[in-house]
Amino acid sequence: MKRLLPLVLFAAFAVAAVGPIRNYDFFWHLATGRWIVEQFALPLTDPFAVASDRHPWINGEWLFEIVAYLAHNAIGLTGMSFVRAILAASIFTLVYRSTSGSSEYLGVPRRGKTATPRNSEVPEVLRDTVLVTSIAFAGAMQTFDLRPSSAAMLFVVLAIAARSWLAHAIVAMLWINIHPSALLAPGIAVLSTRRVTPAFASALALLVNPYGWRAIAAPIELMSFVQSGAFVNAEWLPSRVTQFPLLYACVIGGGIAFIVRRNEQGAWWRVLLFAGFAFLAIRHVRNQGLFFAAFPLLMPRIEVRERLANIAAAIAIVFVAIGADHRLGVAPERFPLQAIARLRATQLGGNIYNADQFGGFLIWSFYPQRRVLTDGRNELHRTYIAEYARARGDQRAWRALLAKYRVDLAVDEYREPLPVIDAVTGARRVMPASLAYWSRSEWALIAHDNAAMVFARRKAFAADEIQEWEIRGVVPDAR
Repeated sequence: MKRLLPLVLFAAFAVAAVGPIRNYDFFWHLATGRWIVEQFALPLTDPFAVASDRHPWINGEWLFEIVAYLAHNAIGLTGMSFVRAILAASIFTLVYRSTSGSSEYLGVPRRGKTATPRNSEVPEVLRDTVLVTSIAFAGAMQTFDLRPSSAAMLFVVLAIAARSWLAHAIVAMLWINIHPSALLAPGIAVLSTRRVTPAFASALALLVNPYGWRAIAAPIELMSFVQSGAFVNAEWLPSRVTQFPLLYACVIGGGIAFIVRRNEQGAWWRVLLFAGFAFLAIRHVRNQGLFFAAFPLLMPRIEVRERLANIAAAIAIVFVAIGADHRLGVAPERFPLQAIARLRATQLGGNIYNADQFGGFLIWSFYPQRRVLTDGRNELHRTYIAEYARARGDQRAWRALLAKYRVDLAVDEYREPLPVIDAVTGARRVMPASLAYWSRSEWALIAHDNAAMVFARRKAFAADEIQEWEIRGVVPDAR
């Protein structure tokens, strides 16, 4: 039965993890993969968004994008839901195998200079690996999706488990072309092996990418931009304890376990790595997956009765399976699927204003026939981010922004109603946001669904075209 346990875990993880694509960035990753495959080159600057800055685009996720695009071509968006599940299952099955098969995890240092623990101790120690891995899986699935940072979780596991300098070099070389979190690779190498050679090999391998040293500098510059407060992105926000209680429970539980096992030989390197990953996960939501991938590999061993551990592990996996959304394809409440289908049917052209979260989906849907203003790549839109911040509170700046980028179409999100002052009476009243930003005298509502509203500028199109598609007498965001 123990030999079949990895297969059982893989199947359980995969079933629990099946679900729709929810990450907004997924579609610009797909579009980039398509561009690279079609052009057989990497884009030097952003080819997609009208409002992006014209400086070099250091795209450290190009390898993931190519693989994702080729996979999509083979199995479609519905099939990508299963790829998402297989990725999650593969990561945590590997975590289990690496943890249960590690001699150091059993109390034997890697170089094997001390005696193996008594046989009576080994089964007891092995019993907790299923439990800790399942808890980590449950924690990771709260933010897991098909994206480069999720693939990076696999490389965290490989880096911690790697032994030789060559293995660390290969891991770092692949990792840096999939996600910028590869900058962690040399630190993991020096702590997990306690040797300089693997860390040096790992650091040199980071330079094996199309951008050289700039692939290392770019994520550091992005971190500086994030900390400036110039924009707000949910994945860069701190992890709140009320929203992610399991993260804090694992951090606290791990800390207690390290205190209890403080005399265990060779534990200091795990303490340092654990603290580092915990800090990153608490500091930014986007780093939680890295912490949960490393968590079972770094935790000191704990003794749990086998039956109790297996029951608790099963409960953790079932909890994920019951609470998850198991629809296939794309989550319709996150993406304007119906509204964009109607916009495509109109064949109306022009640049599209968009809420940034819809940018990737619009790029995937319309490029190169139509161009969007922005998307989730904040580092490429520094000028636009500042312009947008000013325009949202100034009607003249808003009109100037739309004119500057020659916006003829708009795909906007639902917003809270706006308090306005009547120019004639001076009275304050609340107005639906769409009426304030998309005055119906200038803009026609041509589509809407649960995720977004679509508008067309009246002067940009013939009157009969607008009349054919306009939805009259409806204010979708009225309350």
